[in-house]
Amino acid sequence: MANKLIEYRDNINALKEIDNLEVYRWLISLGAKLNDDPLSEGKRTNKNKVSRCQFDLFVDWEGGKFKAWSNAAIASGYAYIILDIFNSLPYHLATKITVEDFQQVKLDKLLTMNRRTGFYQMIEMIIETIKEDQDLAEFAESFKEKDAKN
Repeated sequence: MANKLIEYRDNINALKEIDNLEVYRWLISLGAKLNDDPLSEGKRTNKNKVSRCQFDLFVDWEGGKFKAWSNAAIASGYAYIILDIFNSLPYHLATKITVEDFQQVKLDKLLTMNRRTGFYQMIEMIIETIKEDQDLAEFAESFKEKDAKN
């Protein structure tokens, strides 16, 4: 579980050594990747909205993985990181991940208060989806395939 978390933490630390603005440039570049496979418009509902984000940010399970969409560059960047971490986990680890695990990345320390609350709400929404929907066949099958690979 820690591999992706450590990878992102190390990237952030390396960029911070150059300049804190480099972290934001990196987040913006990751945010652009989020739009390569965004959450569909039909899934951008109030139920899936990260309400504590000052911009539009939506997250949900779709097409066998978690997806998101945002109209904000920084929010898209941290959403990409969160999705990459959760979507890379085998099911048995995805059920155990906590908000505290994401604190290891230390991205929250660089975000403004509004961005930080959206960051943590998005993590909590995904954790809740995993807990609520763990019996859904599509969800479980997707993670079984990842479990088999790991």
